[in-house]
Amino acid sequence: MRYWFIPPSVLLGLLPLLIAADPPTAPTRETTRVLDRSPMSLSLSPDGHFAVTANHTANSVSLVELATGRVVAEQACGRRPIDVAWWDASTVLVSLRDDDAVAVLRRTATGLEPRSRIPVGDAPHGLALLGSGKTRRGFVAVSGADEVVELDVAHARVKNRLKTGGQPRWLVAAPNDRWVISCANVPGEVWVHDVVTGKLVSRRTVFDDAFNLGQPIVLPDSSTVIIPHPINRSFPVHEDNVQKGWVIDNRLTKLPLPSGEYWQQKQMNLDEHRDGCGDVHALALGPANKWLVATCGGSHDLLILRFKELPWPSADPGDFLPDAMRGNTRLYRRVELGGRPLGVRFLDSRRVVVANYFLDALQVINVESATIERTISLGAAPQPSLARRGEQIFYDADRSLDGWFSCHSCHTDGHTAGQTFDTLNDGNFDTYKLTPSLRGVSRTGPWTWHGWQKSLPASLRKSLKTTLSTPREPTEDDIRALMRFLASLDFPASPLRRPDGSLAPAARRGQLLFSNKAGCSACHAGNDFTTPATYKVGLESPRYFFPEFNPPSLRGLHDKRRFLHDGRAHNLKEILVRHHRPRELGGEKLNDSELRDLIAYLKSL
Repeated sequence: MRYWFIPPSVLLGLLPLLIAADPPTAPTRETTRVLDRSPMSLSLSPDGHFAVTANHTANSVSLVELATGRVVAEQACGRRPIDVAWWDASTVLVSLRDDDAVAVLRRTATGLEPRSRIPVGDAPHGLALLGSGKTRRGFVAVSGADEVVELDVAHARVKNRLKTGGQPRWLVAAPNDRWVISCANVPGEVWVHDVVTGKLVSRRTVFDDAFNLGQPIVLPDSSTVIIPHPINRSFPVHEDNVQKGWVIDNRLTKLPLPSGEYWQQKQMNLDEHRDGCGDVHALALGPANKWLVATCGGSHDLLILRFKELPWPSADPGDFLPDAMRGNTRLYRRVELGGRPLGVRFLDSRRVVVANYFLDALQVINVESATIERTISLGAAPQPSLARRGEQIFYDADRSLDGWFSCHSCHTDGHTAGQTFDTLNDGNFDTYKLTPSLRGVSRTGPWTWHGWQKSLPASLRKSLKTTLSTPREPTEDDIRALMRFLASLDFPASPLRRPDGSLAPAARRGQLLFSNKAGCSACHAGNDFTTPATYKVGLESPRYFFPEFNPPSLRGLHDKRRFLHDGRAHNLKEILVRHHRPRELGGEKLNDSELRDLIAYLKSL
C-alpha cells in the first residue's frame, strides 16, 4: 500500500505560500538575491540540535535549529556544494564540486564563518568521517581524479590519496574505524580501503550492471555494507519492457565486509508493479537497526523498511519487490514527499530528517507512523524560473511510465551514467548506444550518435514519448523549460590546465598534432570540437539504419570513462591505437611520445 499525503504538483504550487507562512529567520551573510537553495545533503551536529545543509544552487550552507525550525544562519561557502559533515561541535566540512576543494567552516556564536579551504582535486563529492577527538580522520571522494583523499583538516592540506575505480561519488566509514568504502560508478564497483595501512582490501563489482551507486550505510558491527542503486537490465527500451521491470530497476545490494565476495552478495528489488522507485539515492539506518530508510529522488518517495525482518532474496531478486513485502505495511511503506528528496539522517529512534532539493526545505518524517511532521523552509525563489521547471522535469521519474526512471537516470546530472541502452532512437533493435553527455547539447547539433535528428525540441519530445514512454503528453511549455535547463549545462573546466587556463607543455605539443599530423580537426572543429556533418569512420555495422556518425564534441573528455558510440573503449589511448587510428582517418601514424602529447591535449579540452 502506498501512502499519499500531498501530491507533488499541489505541494509545488503551494510552495510560495508555505514559505510566506513560515519564513526563515534572516540569516547572517544572506545572499543578496532570492535563490533556490536546492539542498543535496545534510549533517546533524554532535548534540543533535542543529542540521547543516549543502545548498547546491545557492553556493551556501544553512545552519538550522531543529527544535524551532529556525534558519540560524546561511553562509556562502563556494561553488556547487555537494556534501557536508560536522567534523566536531565547532567545525563543518563542505565538499565543493566546482571549486575542486573542501571548505572548512567554523561555528560561531551567531552562525558559521569560513576558516580554511583544502584543494583536493577534480569534482569532490561525498565526505566520510571516522574516529573521534584526536583520532578523527576525514575523507572525500574525488570523482574526477578517481581517488579517495584523506584530509588534514588542522593544516588545510591533503594527507593521503587512495586510488579507486571510475568516478567515485559516495563514501561511508565503517564503525570499526578501519575501513573506508567508496562507490565507483563506471563501472559500478565497491572499493574497501584499510585506512590504517593505506592498502586496498577489496574491489568488487556490484553484480547485474549496477550504476549511479548512491549513499550507502554500514551495519554497526562493520560486517556489511548496503548500497542503493539502479540496475541496467539491458533489454530494449520500450513500453512492454518498462512495465515488466526489464529496463531499469531500483535495488539495494548487501556486500560482506571487507571481502565483498561476489557469491555472498544479495540484492532486493524496491519497485512495485506499475509503481517504480525512480532514482533511489541515499540510505540511513536507525538506532538498534530497527528501521532502514531510502530516499528516491525521481519518484519523490521515502521508503521505510523494517530492517531486521526483511526477506532478502537468496538468489535472483526478480523484477519487483519481494512477494512477502507487497502490501505488508509492517515491512515496507512509502511516503510521498514531493520535490526531490536526497540526503537523509535519523534524528532519533523514530524520526528522520530529509534534504529536499526542489522543495528548498528540510522535512521531518515520523517513520513509525509514516507521516510528515514538519517542513522547514530554507528559502527559495518566489516562483520557479523556466530553467528550474525544466530541471524539475529532467529529474522527475513520474514523467516515465510507472515511475521507474527519469532523464537523470541515464544522463546523470546532465552528463552520462556511462551505460549503453537500446533506446530504438536509431531506428532498429539490438544496436546499443552509450548514453551521451548533455553538456553543451544546445549548441552541438545535429543530435544522436548518427546525427539524424536536426531539431533539439523534436529530439526531446521523442525521448519523453518513446524512451520514457511518458504517461502525459509533453506540452510546448515542457519543451521550452527543458530547452532552457539544457542550455544551462556546460562543460567543466579541465583540471589539467594551468591555474591561468593555459595549456601545459605536453598539451601544447598535442595541440599541434591535433591540427596537423593527427588530422583530428577535420571533423572536430570550432569551440566545441565538432562539426554538423556525418562521416564513415570504420565503426559502422550492417545493422545500423543510419550508415554514418556525427562527431561528438571533444570537450570535457577528462570527465568520461567510456568512449565511442557503443562504449567499447575505456580510455583515450585505446581509442587512438585500436578503434579510431589517426592514420586510417586522414592523419599519420603517431609514436608513443606523440600519443601521450595528443592525449594530454584532449584531456585539457
